[in-house]
Amino acid sequence: MYLLTKSRGLRLAAHESLAAIFALSVAETFYRFHSFTLEFLAFLATWYGVSWALNKALNFRHQTDVSRHVQVHREHEQVGLDEARPLGIGGVRRG
Repeated sequence: MYLLTKSRGLRLAAHESLAAIFALSVAETFYRFHSFTLEFLAFLATWYGVSWALNKALNFRHQTDVSRHVQVHREHEQVGLDEARPLGIGGVRRG
């Protein structure tokens, strides 16, 4: 745990805080196994699941934003065959 926090620092804590708080509230509200170990393992599994879902949602949102930007960018850069040919030395077209 020490190496994980040392390598990632506050960035990891900020990224996981929302998922951890939600998982803790779910565990405190619903988990009554009368065993600390079982409740703790269920909390960790819930935290993992919530963190995974948030990560997928954020990545999906980021991918749709990027694909929309790339699509507009590609339409903007369409050129004809004559314009796509490289210029020769001194700006004179070859061939």
